[in-house]
Amino acid sequence: MESSTIRSQIEALTAELNSIREKIKEAKEERARIIEELKTLRAQRARLLNDLPALREKYKSIASKRRELIESFKNLANEKKARLAELKELSELLRAKNSQIREMEKEARTPTSILREEINRLEWQLQTKVLTLEEENRIINRIKRLSELLAKAEALRKEKNSTLEMKALLSSLRIQVEDSTKKLRSLREEINKLTQERDLLRSRIDEVVKKNLELKNMINEKQEQVNKLSTMIEELVRKQGEVREKLSQLHKELEKSRITQIIDAKKQEVMEKLKKGGKLTFEELKILYGEPEDFEQE
Repeated sequence: MESSTIRSQIEALTAELNSIREKIKEAKEERARIIEELKTLRAQRARLLNDLPALREKYKSIASKRRELIESFKNLANEKKARLAELKELSELLRAKNSQIREMEKEARTPTSILREEINRLEWQLQTKVLTLEEENRIINRIKRLSELLAKAEALRKEKNSTLEMKALLSSLRIQVEDSTKKLRSLREEINKLTQERDLLRSRIDEVVKKNLELKNMINEKQEQVNKLSTMIEELVRKQGEVREKLSQLHKELEKSRITQIIDAKKQEVMEKLKKGGKLTFEELKILYGEPEDFEQE
């Protein structure tokens, strides 16, 4: 092979080698940059994953407390419903009782004290006075009518006392219903507050999970880029070795060509000397009959 051809190939391979070196440098720099990005992304994801258990635990606690309050709300609402039913029943009973009392009052208008006093007076007359049979019968009938009225008045008094007890119970039930209403309102407000906290936490957890997935995908993508760059660098390093090997061979061929040219020139000189009848030295004989390889180490 001609020396000029070898030199052209050496120049081309040298340029290729420089290009490969530059590509390796750029690829390593790009890989280093992406690895730094990977470190940042992994640190961000680690912080997110570190916060997630605490957020989920808090969410679980609030959700549990909210369920307990809802159960308490339901129980209290049922109690209030029962009290209202009692209140309605007692109110109807009281209205009926008042209606009954009004009817009884039509027959028993005279106070019991006056009725007793009149009965006692009449009984005293029966015991102390001399009466005719007609007067005695009249007094006895009068006492009988007054006794009937007294019985009705006593019954009326008992009914009125009963209504007082019913009114007291009615008032107690109204207080209980009012107290239940206040407690239910307070429970509803607390449940609404916990619902808002729970929903905010759920939103935050969903946001963290979404961000974590995004970071995971980004990390996988960056890692794939690093792997591709590493594979490319390995391929470039392998190719760099091949080019260096070719350059080494070409330099050897160039050296061999240079030596061959020198030997050929010296052979011409030796041949000229031999034609003129000159005596050849050992070195000259070696040049004349030797191979180029014999001179490569010299």
